[in-house]
Order: sequence, then structure tokens, then C-alpha cells
Amino acid sequence: MQSLLKPGTVVCANYTDFQGNKIVGIFLVLYDEQLDSSHTFKGNVTALKISTSLNMCTNYCVCLTDGRNNFLEKDCFALCSKVITLDKEQVYKILGSIHPYTLRQVYKVYRRYEAELERQLEDYI
Repeated sequence: MQSLLKPGTVVCANYTDFQGNKIVGIFLVLYDEQLDSSHTFKGNVTALKISTSLNMCTNYCVCLTDGRNNFLEKDCFALCSKVITLDKEQVYKILGSIHPYTLRQVYKVYRRYEAELERQLEDYI
């Protein structure tokens, strides 16, 4: 799939985990290289893993089934600390786009995660 995937788009994609297992996952797109004029390669997106498991939730988690995203059939959560880069060829289905209010909530939590990541990096460089 080489089409534009705007931030807030929820997609199904095939990916390979660290053990080499092929897995199907659901992801929330945050960034599409195609929208970045300073980026020459246009085939990737950066996304957050979506899970239905409460056990996966941390302080960096946002509920996506808040009554605004009816295309999601189960309770699910954007895991803002589980960032992945996907080749657009791995994406095989677009499920829909989350409501702008929900996307703002995801952005706020993701920024909190980034701030903690930055704090930890600064402590060790």
C-alpha cells in the first residue's frame, strides 16, 4: 500500500517481531514520510501499537474506544511507548481514522513518553 496514510489512521499490518515471527497487528499512524517535504524516502510510516489487552497498558496508554471511534469493535488502547516503523507494503487494510479529540489525547500522552525518553537519554550522554 503506497497511498497516503494521514496521522490518526488505524491500519492492519504484517510485521516481524524480534524472534523472527510473522505477526498481524493493528497500529495507529502518527507520521507518514510522504507528508514530510524534507524526507526523500516516502515508503514508511511511524505508528503506535494498538492492543486489546489491559495488561499491556502503562502510564503511556490511551483508550481508543471512548464512544468516538465506532469502527473499533473491541475495547482497545494506543500504546504510546510502543513505536514502530512500518513499510507501507506491510499495511494491508485501513480500518478507519480516530476522532480528532482522541488523536489529541494520544498526542499528549505520546509527548509525555517522549519527555521521559529524553530525560533518560540526557542522564546517560
